[in-house]
Amino acid sequence: MKLKLLLTFLTATCFINQLAAQDLPSKTVWEGKIENIRIFLRISKDSLTNKYVAVFDSPDQGAMGLKVSELKVTNDSVTAFSAQIGGGFYGAFKSGRTELAGEWKQGGALPLVLKRVAKEFEIKRPQMPKAPFPYKEEKVIYYNADKSIQYGATLTLPDTNKQVPAVILITGSGQQDRDETLFGHKPFWVIADYLSRNGIAVLRVDDRGVGETTGEVMNATSLDFAGDVLVGMEYLKAHQGIDSKKIGLIGHSEGGIIGPMAAVQSKDVAFIVSLAGVGIKGRELMAMQLKSNYEQLGLNTEEVSRFDSLLNMLFDLSATYSDNEELKPIFAKKMKAWLNSQPEAFLAKLGYTGPQAYNNIDEFAARFFLPWMRSFLKYDPATTLTKIKIPVLALNGEKDVQVSAQENLSGFKTLLTKAGNKNFKVIAMPGLNHLFQHAKTGQVNEYVTIEETISPEVLSIMKNWIKSL
Repeated sequence: MKLKLLLTFLTATCFINQLAAQDLPSKTVWEGKIENIRIFLRISKDSLTNKYVAVFDSPDQGAMGLKVSELKVTNDSVTAFSAQIGGGFYGAFKSGRTELAGEWKQGGALPLVLKRVAKEFEIKRPQMPKAPFPYKEEKVIYYNADKSIQYGATLTLPDTNKQVPAVILITGSGQQDRDETLFGHKPFWVIADYLSRNGIAVLRVDDRGVGETTGEVMNATSLDFAGDVLVGMEYLKAHQGIDSKKIGLIGHSEGGIIGPMAAVQSKDVAFIVSLAGVGIKGRELMAMQLKSNYEQLGLNTEEVSRFDSLLNMLFDLSATYSDNEELKPIFAKKMKAWLNSQPEAFLAKLGYTGPQAYNNIDEFAARFFLPWMRSFLKYDPATTLTKIKIPVLALNGEKDVQVSAQENLSGFKTLLTKAGNKNFKVIAMPGLNHLFQHAKTGQVNEYVTIEETISPEVLSIMKNWIKSL
């Protein structure tokens, strides 16, 4: 069984049973390996609640800070389960509570021994902003019109008596905090710090269901998130320190979809910056992403073609059947037929053999039938970009393996030209990955090992372009 610490679109509240938590120091770090993949369990005491919380780290897979939703510590054992990844560790204390011997359970079970270590995996992030700051920082709460959603955000505001331009930062897919925290990086905090040092106010907001922001998540789509951005626009327009005619949007990844969606609904958006935004159809992008991932598993040309047939089946089912209950028996029948037509060796590479085969298949397929994914697969950038006449800056990293630069920037150029937009710029950034870090391969597993959070060149280009407006 391959270890799969996969991030999902869900986060979880942490429920704790502390039967013997008083026996643990305020912070302990436990390290082990599964098939040469390092696993860290970090247990610490929350200074506000005085309760213990925990997270998993898997730096070799680029998965950091995976929340433990159920933590149970007794005199003899530790149970740490994460709903975020659907798995966790179950073990007993050994060697005077310096070692935990047990199993990692995620679908199946693998033996895992965690040893207490002096310090956790060290993450160097030299661009992390450090006080004192030459700008004002306001922690703010605001609401949508009917008060059904609360938004928690941070506004960084240049320290001046003049009204200043402002931007709203829009995160990529999945639930992110206001800093867009990923793999130990906080790119939105770095962007906000840089721009506010250079005279531009920045509003960065917790996504729905994260931090101080509420709101329905499971049935929400990019269009709903565009509505959230427009609420932020109203908040900034009412702020006396902001020039209401100079408010723009900076969206990363899915944020590059959401920004134009918001802009076509509001005349108040003055400009858009797209960072690794999507300029092709969602279905095309998803197919490219998945083919890239499976080529890394060593699939040959024929096997990639076989996998394409699975993708096309899932895409078509998602587009045809809106009701999941109606879809379930149809999917089961088609999936069985597809499996029966595939070579055993090919299925083994995908993890679609053995007792966990159908669990793995269901887990994979279920993503295609979520409301967000259904909406994304139907997304066509022509519905928004051909209507955008305000200034647009689109940047993509040439080594981005998630949103490829060539195809997506070409899409922006073609569609904005069709819109008659006279003020747009598309730039492919050499050597940069999806997070705009200088990278060797651009693969996701590099993100956590790279110390740079975001290229200084990208920060400078954004700042200079916004100021030129």
